Amino acid sequence: MALFAILFLTVYAVARATQPAAAALAGFGAREALGIVAVISFFFRLRVFDEIKDYAADAVNFPERVLQSGRVTLGQLRRLAGAGLLLEAVWSAWMGWPVLLAWALAVGYSLVMRYEFFAPQWLRARLVLYALTHLLIMPLIIGWVWAAYAARPLLTRPLLLLGLLSLLGGLAFEIARKIKPAPDERPGVDSYSRTLGYAGAIAAVLLVLLAGTVVQGYLLRLLHARSWPFGLMAALFAATVAAYGLSWRRPAAGPLKVAELLVSLFMLTSYVAIIVEIVAQVR
Repeated sequence: MALFAILFLTVYAVARATQPAAAALAGFGAREALGIVAVISFFFRLRVFDEIKDYAADAVNFPERVLQSGRVTLGQLRRLAGAGLLLEAVWSAWMGWPVLLAWALAVGYSLVMRYEFFAPQWLRARLVLYALTHLLIMPLIIGWVWAAYAARPLLTRPLLLLGLLSLLGGLAFEIARKIKPAPDERPGVDSYSRTLGYAGAIAAVLLVLLAGTVVQGYLLRLLHARSWPFGLMAALFAATVAAYGLSWRRPAAGPLKVAELLVSLFMLTSYVAIIVEIVAQVR
């Protein structure tokens, strides 16, 4: 949830910073606080959709999970998701009709995702395509928040770069969390190491991260950032390459978990660095 709050703040800060004579993060109040809750709610509902879709398979493969063991029920999740949907609609209407329209577009796409584009078996057999089609929700969510704070015209380079950055970061994390050494592969549980091969999956993560680094660098240059974020991104990328290098030579769950955490840190840091630079410029 903290990551989703940071995502909101990143879009908010860039939208305000790209306006003429705008003070980034100025006037932060009740609407922004509710906006953060609304974004968290949207991602929570996406998680609920996944739990509904995967319930039967998870009951076989992960019976100890809170949902499968009955400590949480699907009914409870549906009620919470419904309440969140109402809250998102209220915030979107409060921010104006363009925001309400952008939210409706994101919700519509998420509902198509819920039913896996009406081709679940075909899509699940193509894991990379499955991930890409589902991650396209990220730019739509960013566009929703952007519509609330950006000046017109809305479709600008910073928006496109933020959308691409979120897509690449999400894809890198999605692949990283589903790489397993051969002994840990389980029948019925999808993994990119099985789909792309162990070495191919690692190479895919690094290529996507590299593309994300380029996008991040371009966005930071547009924002007239100082040099430290570039150095930090380079250091994190080098550390991730080193972690995967160790995992490549000696496949094991431990080093892969470290690499996955570094990918997560890379994604988080890319957003935080943008916020920090914008706030520093205002001060």
